[in-house]
Amino acid sequence: MMNSRQYAIIQLLDYAESEPLTSAQLSAEINVSPKTIRNDIKELNSMLTSYDIHIQSKRGKGYLLRAKNRDHLERFFLHYAKKASTMIPVESEARVHFLMKRLLFHSDYIKIEDLLAELFVSRSTLQSDLKTVRNILQYYSLSIEHKPNYGMKVIGKEASIRFCISEYIFNQQPIWLEGQWLNILSSEELDIIREAILKNIRKHQITISDISLQNLMVHLAIAYKRIKENNPVQILKKVFYDLKDKKEYRVAQEILKEIECNLDVHFPKTEIVYLSIHLKGTKLTFFTNEAIDLEMDTKIYHVVQEAIQHIDKTYGLQLSRDKELLNNLTLHLKPAISRYQYQMNIRNPMLEEIKMKCPLSFEAALTGAKIIYKKLKIRVNEDEIGYIALHIEAALEKAKRSSVGRKQCLIVCASGLGSSQLLLHKLTNLFGQKLEVVGITEYYNLTQHSLEDIDFIVSTIPIREKLAIPVIHVSTILGDMDVLEIERVLENSVANIGDYILPEYTFFNYDFKTVHSIIQFLTSTLINDGRADKNYTLSVLERERKAPTSFGNLVAVPHPLEPGTNATFLSVLTLKKAITWGDKQVQLVILLNVNKTNKEELQPMFQSLVRLIDNKQTVFKLLACKTYAQMKNIIRTV
Repeated sequence: MMNSRQYAIIQLLDYAESEPLTSAQLSAEINVSPKTIRNDIKELNSMLTSYDIHIQSKRGKGYLLRAKNRDHLERFFLHYAKKASTMIPVESEARVHFLMKRLLFHSDYIKIEDLLAELFVSRSTLQSDLKTVRNILQYYSLSIEHKPNYGMKVIGKEASIRFCISEYIFNQQPIWLEGQWLNILSSEELDIIREAILKNIRKHQITISDISLQNLMVHLAIAYKRIKENNPVQILKKVFYDLKDKKEYRVAQEILKEIECNLDVHFPKTEIVYLSIHLKGTKLTFFTNEAIDLEMDTKIYHVVQEAIQHIDKTYGLQLSRDKELLNNLTLHLKPAISRYQYQMNIRNPMLEEIKMKCPLSFEAALTGAKIIYKKLKIRVNEDEIGYIALHIEAALEKAKRSSVGRKQCLIVCASGLGSSQLLLHKLTNLFGQKLEVVGITEYYNLTQHSLEDIDFIVSTIPIREKLAIPVIHVSTILGDMDVLEIERVLENSVANIGDYILPEYTFFNYDFKTVHSIIQFLTSTLINDGRADKNYTLSVLERERKAPTSFGNLVAVPHPLEPGTNATFLSVLTLKKAITWGDKQVQLVILLNVNKTNKEELQPMFQSLVRLIDNKQTVFKLLACKTYAQMKNIIRTV
């Protein structure tokens, strides 16, 4: 029986596609020894035979996932998702996930003895896992109530229970992995809910992203199950009176009426209000120009203007005249404000990728968030900052574009306006001489588009349907492998980060144990050499407190809140052993030092830095370096 660690290995190899991963790389990602990885791969190869899938070992390079075609992999992933719900978890992390689902999906009390019988573990092991469960539930303002002779159950506000189910159970999986639904409702019930949403948003001439569609489906699936178990949500009367005359309330009313007609359920008025809040916190795009103009709230627009001006002053990006950026950010902030007002959280599934591949835009978004708080008293969390960063990245890509393309392509994007605009401008900027993006659509609306005269599709989600034109599956932020895939037809050139790495600020194989000690060492070196002012250390630590700068791939890129050195360059440090930095393991630290007077080098330096930290193979080669000359030679090949 495959365990969750082995499944994670397959997922990592599948994500890497044609790029081999070593046992050391896999062990760093999963936090086990390389020997455990090698043993797991031996077991996996015997398990995967029936799917015509094989993990190939290439001497000196690593492991590759091989399958006769993509259908075999899709069949495996779907089968695993179905089978996972019946597996007995064997690892602590898997048991915690099992216990979370068991408690959240069960409204009555559950006895310890029943859980012990289901999991085949000792009482002390179960108590240890339940301690972790309590910590997770506490994050959602929930707790476990124990009642003698009855057992235990989750208690707390119904809205908090639903949010926990949505965030912890559902939103950890890609939107196309349908097997995750099997624990909560049948495919027939899911189809009814999906069609009710689509029918009514189309009726009211509204379009939403695929991710927003999934979020609404998750919300309604949970609401349906909880109401069937007599657990309605409670809503304050004031909220009802605030929303009852809004368009979102009418749309919610019609969606729920449609579901009631096809499923044996009755939604009370509080559920209409609750769905209205979700719609109000979803970025709804109207097809008519008049409706879009109504969305342009003057106060928000002026706040966005001031935020972009502050970003320009700090980073010299020259975005203040970009009307498209100002309008798109205004449209984004309206539902974001609603989410804040109604205490709704939004998860950004691309957050880690945005932080890694768009670090300059993320820093700019953090800077803009300070103005949003100052003017609107709204604290913008990391997920929201990630979405703002997408809009900024799109504007930067558009600004770099110099000519119109020739090849015709259609973008299929799941994540909404910000990410689709980023992909549009990124594609046009990278391949502007040969590429023209003729349209953008959501996956669920793809069938309504004519593919005549379109050369290929660039999609951020897998498309199973057989189409007459090629489909290139990419990340929204375009990783190296995505670019290489498109470069089979088109051309592109890259930058080199070596110009920003100086021998006197390159340190190998150090033995630091904490984030603070590393930052103290790197910044003090610059202060002592007169390259940075005396507050530089505090500024870098303060930025770290706002959000950890560990980006995955064993890399962290700390930097100050605002530019503070006399030149733009990088300080590089490798560690003997990886340390915990935020919620990730880090062994390569790159201190980003930005010229406080001349910011022209900032964008090209960031672009070359992203190319470096996005490549796992390169990171591992850098960690093996012992000299500056070795590091320079490796970087030249990137």
